[in-house]
Amino acid sequence: MEPKFSKIVSEQMALAAKKAYPNECCGILVGKKSEKGEIEVTEIREASNQFQGQKSVHFQIDPLFIYRLEQELESRGLEIVGVYHSHPDCPAILSKEDENYMVPGLEYVIMSVQKGEVVDVKSYRRDLQ
Repeated sequence: MEPKFSKIVSEQMALAAKKAYPNECCGILVGKKSEKGEIEVTEIREASNQFQGQKSVHFQIDPLFIYRLEQELESRGLEIVGVYHSHPDCPAILSKEDENYMVPGLEYVIMSVQKGEVVDVKSYRRDLQ
């Protein structure tokens, strides 16, 4: 089941990916989950990539950022529904690292950025077991 994104949310993710290029961008997908498991993304929150390297091709989001965001969203009736990040000059497919760190039930959006332009976007989810 594909998540629902507004055009504005898609544009904001693409802009974050272009801005970060040639490094990897990352951020949080905010929205709501239905009882049927459908996900609606209503906004994104850009996060600074905590991974330090000469060319950042990995991402890590500060756990304190996530904690504070969860507190804020709870009062608004929203929740973290996933994560997005870019793959600079690589396809929008899960890396082994991406697979290892996926949290079941959350949506993972990967944007392939080639020469500074988003050329492909794919979404992945590990089912709850």
